[in-house]
Formats: sequence, structure tokens, C-alpha cells
Amino acid sequence: MDHAIKLFLKESIDLELNIGDLYQYFSVKFPDDYDFWWKISIEEMNHAALIGSINDVFWTDIFPFDSIERQAEDLGKINISVRNKIEQSKLVPPTRLEAFKLAFELENSVGESHFEIFMTSVPDSPVVKIFQKLNGEDKNHAMRIENYMKINGIV
Repeated sequence: MDHAIKLFLKESIDLELNIGDLYQYFSVKFPDDYDFWWKISIEEMNHAALIGSINDVFWTDIFPFDSIERQAEDLGKINISVRNKIEQSKLVPPTRLEAFKLAFELENSVGESHFEIFMTSVPDSPVVKIFQKLNGEDKNHAMRIENYMKINGIV
């Protein structure tokens, strides 16, 4: 498998795991919201497993090289940002509102990344179907975060 593709898959998996770690931290930090944060953290871990299930057979001629290389670099930058936000949150814990706003922002930025991936790939491939599913989950998470905030008066 090409180096850029391996890097892309690694960064994609790391991103899902990093976001899952952040949500697990929030589940401990905000006991009133434990069930909410824990559930979506598990879903992020499942996303990582889904990406990990992709193998090199699916990647043959799916993406232009420069596209996958650029996307791997973009994911790397997002990963650094998420890891920094986790560390910053441990040093200066966010308020409940800040935690929800950060999660909402992350879900939307990751969703944009997943959307770009399948928009630049071959239609109806197994990889496209996986990233379409992930994109739908990202939108679902963002919507669930927003709805949870409204229902629970987190304004």
C-alpha cells in the first residue's frame, strides 16, 4: 500500500480515537452528562475500527495521489489540534458549555473532511460507502450535540 494511503488511514484512525478520548475525558469531567459523552466516545472508537477495516485492495486507483496526500496532511493538522485541545482541557478544564461547543466544532470539521474524501473518489466504491457512513455519523453527532444542549439548557 502506498505511503500516503497508509498515512491517511493512520491519521483517520488517530482522529477518531483522539476525539473519542476527548469525549471520554468529558464524560469524567461532567458527570451529569456522563451517558451522553460516553456513548458518543464509544461511537468514535467504532469509527476508528471501521476505518481500520479498509484494506489496500479498496484503494487501488480510488484517489488521485495529491488528493490523498493533502488530505492526510490535513488530518494530521486536525489531530495535532485535537491533541492540543485535550491537553489544554486537562490544564484548564473547559466549562460545560465550552466542552459542548468544542465537540460541535470538531464534529463539523471532521464531517467536512470525510465529505471531501468521498467527493474526490470513485463513486460506488466500498471506501466511498464507508466514508459516506462516517460523514453521516459526524452530522448525526453534531446534531445530537446541538439537540442535547437545547434539551438540557446548555446555552
